[in-house]
Amino acid sequence: MFLALFLALGLSSCRKFSSQSVPAYIHIESIPVECDYYVYGANTSRITDAWVYVDDQIIGCYELPATFPILENGPHKVSIYGGIMENGRGSARGPYPFYKPAIYRDLNLVEDSIINLTPVLTYYPINEGVQVGWMEDFETANSLEPMPQSDTVIESVGYATDNHIWFHDPDSYRSGRIQLPPDSLDFFVATIDEMTFYSGYVDYCLMEMDYNCNDTFFVGVRYLEDNTIYSHPIVKVVPTDKEHDRPNVWKKMYINLGPNMNEHVNADYFKVYFTSYLQTGYETYEYKPISEERYYYLDNLKVLYRPR
Repeated sequence: MFLALFLALGLSSCRKFSSQSVPAYIHIESIPVECDYYVYGANTSRITDAWVYVDDQIIGCYELPATFPILENGPHKVSIYGGIMENGRGSARGPYPFYKPAIYRDLNLVEDSIINLTPVLTYYPINEGVQVGWMEDFETANSLEPMPQSDTVIESVGYATDNHIWFHDPDSYRSGRIQLPPDSLDFFVATIDEMTFYSGYVDYCLMEMDYNCNDTFFVGVRYLEDNTIYSHPIVKVVPTDKEHDRPNVWKKMYINLGPNMNEHVNADYFKVYFTSYLQTGYETYEYKPISEERYYYLDNLKVLYRPR
């Protein structure tokens, strides 16, 4: 969980307001993200919370959509940070460290009045708070490969032949697809690229992932250390299509890779992996063959980091 969550909760309990008794109100319906596709890929996001600061003091964290009070009036600096659920867990919420806040320098707060804000966030510039360690959108290449234990491959498929892909004209026409026939075994794919940017520790390292699937899978990291390859699962991803009727339901997740990077700074390299193999040293599941075809779509994968 982000340290900022604990910091903000502590600060919110000791916030000193003015003697004003009637608050002003701010309403935020949602917080989208805009970005340069050729730098950061598609602008998909899942901002669940608004982290709000007034004059650089924390006011609170509000699940969207939200209307919240502020015991201030007149012009004030209001900063809105986009909050996410780390690893898809509602208990691990915090501001996403790679989104710049939306800042209103002189927002006029009026007692007993609601101000509707429509903040739009962007990423910090490259080398100014964020760096890209790896990115894959399956449009022109496929930088994931099957491991020897995999029973299938990942392929790049286009909208013209498969309408279950993540599609957004004019930028995205293709997604990565993994298919397992009924009663088959498992897939295990990993990045071809060997990531070495973690040397010297990272303040943050997260992977963004859009996915659409009818079966559970794991996301984790593989690392080479002392001439041994280790696989460490980080998050279990549950199906978006729980009824196996192939609805085109896509979700987004932010996966925190940073702790694993910092625990193994002497590793020769890291790779990110995806697998339906659920027999691990951390969790064990009884294998139950599925009579329907299992499918897993991935898209807009990006590993972002900030060196320490």
